[in-house]
Order: sequence, then structure tokens, then C-alpha cells
Amino acid sequence: AAVSTFLLSHNGSITSYSDFTFRRGLSEGSLFSLKDAEKYSNLQDVSDIDYSIEERAQANNAKDKCSRLLLYLPDMFADHGHGSQINNYIMGVTTSTYLDRAMLLVEPPVEINTYAGGSQFGCPIDAFRETMTQTSSLRHQQANWNVASDFPLGFSRLVEHPSWLSHGCEVPCSGTHSYKDWRKLSIHWNEITCTNPDGTEVNVVVSGGSHIRAHFRKQESSMTIGHPSPAAEKWATNLGATPGEAEIFSDLKDTRAIWDYLLGLMNKAGFLRFRPWIARDVELFLKSFELPTGESYDAIHVRRGDKLVEEARKDVVKYWLSQGHRDEDNLPTDYVPFAHYLSKWDGRDACPVDDNGEVEVIKRNVYVATDDPVVVHEEIAALPNHITPNTILWNECHELTFYFNPTDDSAFHLNGDGEGGFEEGREVEGGDSCFGRYHRNIASIADMMILSKARTFIGEFNSNWGRAIRTMRVRLSKPVAQYDGAANGDGSIAMERNIQEVGSFTRTLDTRIAWGSDRARTPGY
Repeated sequence: AAVSTFLLSHNGSITSYSDFTFRRGLSEGSLFSLKDAEKYSNLQDVSDIDYSIEERAQANNAKDKCSRLLLYLPDMFADHGHGSQINNYIMGVTTSTYLDRAMLLVEPPVEINTYAGGSQFGCPIDAFRETMTQTSSLRHQQANWNVASDFPLGFSRLVEHPSWLSHGCEVPCSGTHSYKDWRKLSIHWNEITCTNPDGTEVNVVVSGGSHIRAHFRKQESSMTIGHPSPAAEKWATNLGATPGEAEIFSDLKDTRAIWDYLLGLMNKAGFLRFRPWIARDVELFLKSFELPTGESYDAIHVRRGDKLVEEARKDVVKYWLSQGHRDEDNLPTDYVPFAHYLSKWDGRDACPVDDNGEVEVIKRNVYVATDDPVVVHEEIAALPNHITPNTILWNECHELTFYFNPTDDSAFHLNGDGEGGFEEGREVEGGDSCFGRYHRNIASIADMMILSKARTFIGEFNSNWGRAIRTMRVRLSKPVAQYDGAANGDGSIAMERNIQEVGSFTRTLDTRIAWGSDRARTPGY
């Protein structure tokens, strides 16, 4: 792997590193710069995020801010991939803000955590603390490495949960409820009232994993009815909306428009913020290969593997039927060809022309994120009109240069070969150690960041990845977000609202669906 030596040693050991040496090596090198840390902390551009939302939340001193809580247990979905875990977290965010509850992440303590190093996302060098123990010789000491007791565990090792969601609250009722107690309570959606050590009472709901998905599925239709209402305005306000934005949201009645406006608010607030070590190592990873992310680029997500065998089989069959192949048991391939993704570029008739009527060639750097790189490379090699091995002329006007993740092709899923882990008997570098997991974690988040920020994204909604990427690409329309009732001076936006169509309140960065359903799902699905 091109960057594995920066993240962990080849044999999965960190005994040759110290935290100081590691950080000094990064800061002195040309690949890493602290000034770009914010750029790699979110899946949106820095200019898309209103950081004042988090600042205001941290200054909130309301006495009752922790009286109503939703405890979210990420570990209940820890055996899934990045897309599934992030989508489940999105359900937690929408549910807690709808219910007007502070949302806390509750992780299992390290002694009962099932993952090496205490997290399904692996171990950065920062997780470890060096201690010295005396050996049998009084003149010698031996260095031991252990996960620091105060280092984040579980999902919290990946994501820095914001104060505008947690309200700065702590896990309640520590004297009467352990993690195991919360886990038992999460199975059924019940409200309980418990007492903190200081005597204050707290109303609590606990959920996570498939249980919060079941609750969300049951409630989602009722969550978008009854607009306009004070409750709808409060929901938007809980997601960081200004008074004007909350009024716009409350007046929306179209279900798709409501959900997209919520996503726009969440992305404006920068709800998914990565930990500093994630941002650092993703930056290091991305700067280790040639994709010019400093300029406009496009991206394609080709998910195959287990998704095609299980959830998306019918859509693959439907594609081949549309190409004239009637025998479902004897299709040319068991996947949709890469060339079909490329068909989503404009045809020759839509390409720009110069003053002489000649087609102008548009140069595009295209990143390909896939769990099937060997086959996709072969498909690219078989395409016509090659300029170089990695560059083709498509539709006579698109000059496409392809880039791939530089890591080896031994494993792409966070958990190995899929949600079930590595296939029996198969070994890869790092395996299921916390080092191997961290390497796969960084490579996957780098992919997700590239896809989310691309000028044009081509993918599908059959995978959690594709749906999560679409979520991250929704934005509030800036004229609306900036207007905020300025004309009337009283928070009213009636005049502006009268001249704007529902669909114009949000926009989605250019997203093209290659195959399968093109219907955007409810957030988190």
C-alpha cells in the first residue's frame, strides 16, 4: 500500500514509532500541513459550513438543556461498513432533533468492546500511550504501548459529535445505569426517567442499530406532515437554522423538499466532522498520489461485490434486459459495465463548439472509487479512443483521465471482505488488527471525501455509499439562506417566498445515477 508506512509499520507494529517522532515527521514533510486541517475534517468544502452554529451551541448555558436525551449506541451497527454506519447516524440526528432531544453517543467500555484497540475504525498512532516498565535488570526499562484510557472508542474515534447535537451533556444516571443497562433498554423504544448523582431527573430514550431504523421507518411519514407549525420551526432550529430558514422549512409541504431542506441544514452545520487524526491521515493519504484535488475533478463510484449478489441483483438483470439479453441465468456479466457509467456524460450534440463549429475538447480528471479495481482497469483498457493508457476521448469531446486509490486490492470493506469479515483462509496485510482496520478506514474515508466534493458524481443508490454521498451533496440555495427576512426587518420572508419555487430552496451538486432507481431515499436509508 502506497501510504501504509505512514500509518503503521509493515508488520502491524508501532514499536518503532513514538508519537513525537510521528508528528514531527509529518509536520516536517512536504505532504502534510496543519493549515489544511479544516479542509479534510468534513465532506463539504469549508465555505459550505457555518461554524458559528457550533460556537453558539458551546456557549449554551440553559439549565434544562440536558433534561431530554436520546442516547445513541453506535456499537449496535459496528459490524457494518462506513456507509451503513454513517446513514444510521444520520437517522439518529434527524430523530433526536425532531423529538427536541439532545443526542449523545454512548460507546461500550474497552473491557467489553469486541474490537481490538476499542474501535471498529482501528487505531491511529495517537491512540497509544507509551509506558516504561522495569525489567529484571534494574538498569534497563522496557517500553509498552497501550491504548490511552481517555482516547475515544467506537464510532466516536471517527466522528467528533457536535455540541449543537449533544448540548454538551454527559451520559446520565451513572450511578444506576451502566452501558449494559442502556443496551438492554435500546431493544424497545421506551422513555424512562432516571436520576443523576446530583439529584436532577432526566427523561431518556435509548436506541441504535436496527432498532432506530425500525423506529424511523415507522415514524417517517408523520414527521413531514402538519406544516406549517411551531414544531416544524423548532425541528429546523435544532439543526442550526436561522429564523428565516426555520420559517421556510415550516412552510414546505412536499415530502422530498422537506427532507432535502433538512439535509441542507445538516450539511450547513457540518454535522459529520472527522476527528483531527482522521483529517490528518486522510490529507496525508490523498497527497500521496496524483489526483489533482486542488482543481475541479469528477468522480465515479462502482460498487460491486456483495451488493450485486444480494440487494441489487434485480437491477443488474433489468439493465441487461434493456440491452436485449433475455436469459437471466446467462448474462454477459453479473454487473453493470463501466462503460455504462461513462454514458452519463453529455453526448456530442451537447458539447461546446468553437467559432468554426469544431467540437471543443473538455479535459476531465476522473477519480474511480471501486471494490473491483482489477476488472475496472481491464474495462478501461478495452475502451476505444485511448490517448494514454489511463486517458480516453469519450463522445468526441470529453478527455477523461482516470485515477484510482493507490492502496493494494486485498480488501476494501472496513470489515474485510464484507460485513461478515474476511473469508475463511484468506490473509491480508494487517488483517483484522486495529492497524489493518485503521488503514482500510483512512482509505475509505479518503474515497468518500473525494466523491462528496467532486464536481460531478456518477454512481447509484443501491449501496449505502451511494446514498450517503448524495446526502452529503445537498446544499441550501444561497440566495434563500442569506435572505432571512431582510426586506421586512421582522423575520418575515413572505415576499421572497412568493417568487421562489419549492425546488429552488435546495440544490444538489451534479449527481448522475448510472443504473437502478434514481429516486432519492429518506435520509439514512
